[in-house]
Amino acid sequence: MFIYPEKRRSRKHPTETGSSPYYHRSDCLICRKQDGQGHEEAPPPGGYIVEGKQFLVEHAPLKLSNAGTVIVESRRHLLDFGEMTSAESAELGSILKRLVAALKITTGAHRIYFLALMERVPHFHLWLVPKKKQGSLRGVAYLARRPVPASSSAAEAISREIRRRIERS
Repeated sequence: MFIYPEKRRSRKHPTETGSSPYYHRSDCLICRKQDGQGHEEAPPPGGYIVEGKQFLVEHAPLKLSNAGTVIVESRRHLLDFGEMTSAESAELGSILKRLVAALKITTGAHRIYFLALMERVPHFHLWLVPKKKQGSLRGVAYLARRPVPASSSAAEAISREIRRRIERS
C-alpha cells in the first residue's frame, strides 16, 4: 500500500492510500477495511460473495441484519451513483442483476429492498435486504424494524449459496 508522502494524516486532510484506481481515504471505515486495517469489524461471514473489479459484495454485519442481507461496496472511495465512472456503473448493474436473482432464490424473498444512505460511513455501499411475502410490515416500516441478528453459520451458508448461484449465472 502506498501512502502519499506530501500528505499528512489528519481529520482536515485525510491521507489517500492505495494505487490507481482504488484511491482510498485514511478516515474512511470501508477504505480501511478493504486495506486490511479495519480492526473495528470482523471479516464478513463467508468471505466476499463477489469480488469484482470495481465492487465487493459481502454479507451484512451479523448484529445489524437478518441472514441473507448483503452489502455491495465500491472498491474506490466514492459517495454515490453520481461519482461513478461508466465502468463502475456498468459493473454495478451487472452485479445487481445476478445478485438479486440469486438472493431471491436463496432466501425465498418476494422482494429485495435497496437501502443506500452513506450518512454514517460516507463511502458507497448499497444494502440489499430480502423481504418475504409473510408479515404485515412493508416498505420503510419493514426496513426500520429491529432485525433478528443473523447467526454466523446461517450467514456463511447463505453467502456460499449466493456465491455458487452467481458463479453459475
